[in-house]
Amino acid sequence: MRTTRSFAALAAALPLLAAPLGAQSSERAGFVVRLGTDTVAVERVERTANRVEGWHTTRNPMTVLRHYVATLAPDGSVQSMTYEATRVAQNQPASKAAMTFAADTVTVDIDLPRDTTLHVAAEHALPYVNLSYGLLEQAFRYARQQPGDSLLLPMVGIGAPESQPAIVRRVGADSMTLAIFEETPYRAKISEDGRLLGLQGMGTTQQVMVQRLGDADVQAVASAWAKREQGAAPTGPLSPLDSVKATAGGADIAIVYSRPSRRGRTIVGGVVPYDRVWRTGANAATVFTTSADLVVNGTTIPKGSYTLWTLPTKSGAQLIVNRQTGQWGTEYDEAQDLVRVPLTVTRLPAQVEHFTMRVEPMAQGGMLKYAWGDTEYSVPFTVTR
Repeated sequence: MRTTRSFAALAAALPLLAAPLGAQSSERAGFVVRLGTDTVAVERVERTANRVEGWHTTRNPMTVLRHYVATLAPDGSVQSMTYEATRVAQNQPASKAAMTFAADTVTVDIDLPRDTTLHVAAEHALPYVNLSYGLLEQAFRYARQQPGDSLLLPMVGIGAPESQPAIVRRVGADSMTLAIFEETPYRAKISEDGRLLGLQGMGTTQQVMVQRLGDADVQAVASAWAKREQGAAPTGPLSPLDSVKATAGGADIAIVYSRPSRRGRTIVGGVVPYDRVWRTGANAATVFTTSADLVVNGTTIPKGSYTLWTLPTKSGAQLIVNRQTGQWGTEYDEAQDLVRVPLTVTRLPAQVEHFTMRVEPMAQGGMLKYAWGDTEYSVPFTVTR
């Protein structure tokens, strides 16, 4: 798997300790999770035949240190798991939970922030913790022991009212894919004995790259992140929510969207692939509201709320105005399209780090513009009364 930073550079940036697996009494590994040039999670895993124990830290929106212990059945399925999460820079009690996996039900007992017991219907399920690849490795190990090249695995997150289906596929002697929450799969490099050697999620919602190390000092990483957090504001969400309000041609225009960052990556043709509908931002679908009827490229858009999507190609791009609202950004429904209109594509002389949308008022209407990386899209509209 290609990476954007060498191991030496990564080791210099974080207090990670590389150690040969063979020198450990139990199998030990570290995982580093990057989003572009930024490290967003670090994990340390110790594994035996019947147990997986992990220490896991993330920094968005604030530094959290997690500890989990999963017990395994002989076939590699998970029988139970305990979980604890602490906000490192805050003096608060840890959140705790316990999960029990039966043949067709997962029972989740949550101690904090409030006592809750959930019973989630799911057959042969596995636990899911966001950005934890020590746990996700178990899905690949379990799938390799099953017949066939494809396996449907329900994944249950702590506090989730229902399971999410994950499809694991064998695509080669040393490669597997995992599609969870969405259609675009993660691509994983797998050793003969089922170890997760690396993973890339380009095209998925999270867009992460994962590298396996011999070990990782998670406590030191979490402490360093928390120390920086105490000296300044928390890192915040990876793609913070923002809004735009403008009056153009007498119409009140509002846009609610999330703002991903470039983080050293190629945007159009990379993070935003060609010939694939993009949510025009991140997280939930971008919502566009107008108080008056608009005309865009000869088509009337009645007053109301819509979601905006973009279809970039190597020769241009289209703006898609869709009637459906309130959905996550992976839930695009082409049947709900109101109109598709061509966009003007402009290459910018300087990179735009944070995805930005704006409305520029004009005499009879305005111009919708949005930019990220080295690309700006724009389309004019007029207001009818």
